[in-house]
Amino acid sequence: MKKNYKAILAAMTGNALEYYDVMLYGFFATMLAPLFFPSDNQAVSYISSLGTFAAGFVMRPVGGLVFGHLGDKFGRRFALVLSIFLVTLPTLTIGLLPTYAEIGIAAPVILVICRLLQGLCVGGEYSGASIFVIEYSKKGKECFAGSVLTSSGFFGGVLGTFCGFLCTLSFMPSWGWRIPFIIGALMGVMGYYIRTRVNESPEFEKAKDEEIEKIPLWSILEKRKINLFCTVCIGATSLIPFYLATVYMGVLMGSKLHLTTSEIMLINIFLALFTVVTIPVMGLLADKFGKEVQMRNTSFLYVLLAYPLFFFLENNFSLFNMIVVQLTLLTLVATFGGPSMALLTTYFPVHERYSGIGFGYALGGALFGGTTPVVIASLNSWYASPYTPALYLIFSAVLGILGVTFGKKQEVEQKIQSEPKVDTFRYAKAS
Repeated sequence: MKKNYKAILAAMTGNALEYYDVMLYGFFATMLAPLFFPSDNQAVSYISSLGTFAAGFVMRPVGGLVFGHLGDKFGRRFALVLSIFLVTLPTLTIGLLPTYAEIGIAAPVILVICRLLQGLCVGGEYSGASIFVIEYSKKGKECFAGSVLTSSGFFGGVLGTFCGFLCTLSFMPSWGWRIPFIIGALMGVMGYYIRTRVNESPEFEKAKDEEIEKIPLWSILEKRKINLFCTVCIGATSLIPFYLATVYMGVLMGSKLHLTTSEIMLINIFLALFTVVTIPVMGLLADKFGKEVQMRNTSFLYVLLAYPLFFFLENNFSLFNMIVVQLTLLTLVATFGGPSMALLTTYFPVHERYSGIGFGYALGGALFGGTTPVVIASLNSWYASPYTPALYLIFSAVLGILGVTFGKKQEVEQKIQSEPKVDTFRYAKAS
């Protein structure tokens, strides 16, 4: 049993680290602005630093493409070991990087490269680690396995935010922001060691003698375009409500309730911890009642609750009521997202799975999820209404319904699922 858990731990450690890095840079973005992007205009400095943060999101679909190809051609383990190695280097580099005042223009250039590399790795990490864990899981427990992996990413985000918060307290030195990045690099070394001690997933090993396309994504574009489109839709629906509940509503807390950044961060830590616990519970429920049914019903709930939630908030605006709405949305996020990766693994055969999910999910998240605050703000400028977020939430629900309804399970997958599950314990190396 311990050997099997090692495979799950290997996937969770890397996933947590990569989301730790994302949240950490997001937390320090405004603090790093004058150090690496000095300008007479403070707004220009902040925009440059936040733009560097956004650059990581732009690279995610590319990461899904690159690591998806590697994972389908050479194995999940190979891609995941490479991913955690490549994300550890920029994390350590940021922690040790001299400022603009010390090395000039090289400082922001190196920082941008580090963020691009981190974004590249995150794009291939989540989908690959999810596939790895699900392929290791027992039959009938796929949703729970995938949800635990998802939960580890949220935990990494909590850890990154909390470390950032501690290192900005008044008793910390001015260079205290470097400490969490160095800690993250040490976590990366530990994760790299664990991943190198685990064997390939049983399903990939079982299918290794099958014919593999030279470029798996081309085969997907030729034969499984609908499934790729459905993957993009599910990626969008998994992330739009999350960023709406956290980032967009965090802006409202600052603008309407005048909360400080630290107060908003503490609330976000609480919300993320709530999500960490909720997602595995929803994964268990999906294994019991069916992933497609649960995800489709959740999408319909988004449609039914979108206007009532924001009507309630508009007419009873307070911090408590805002948190109630956030918790409601995050419960639905967990209900839809918990089984999502388990469903997506049925959309592609083994040697196209990493490419299809990695690229499609990351593309949906980048196009629609990460842009949620900007899209809603733009819609508000065009159609000023407190219910604009509800419209975008309904849009995400429609994407979710399309993704779940029109996705076609692969015969190869159905055949594998109908056979007795391989004894996965013998696939993990001894410690």
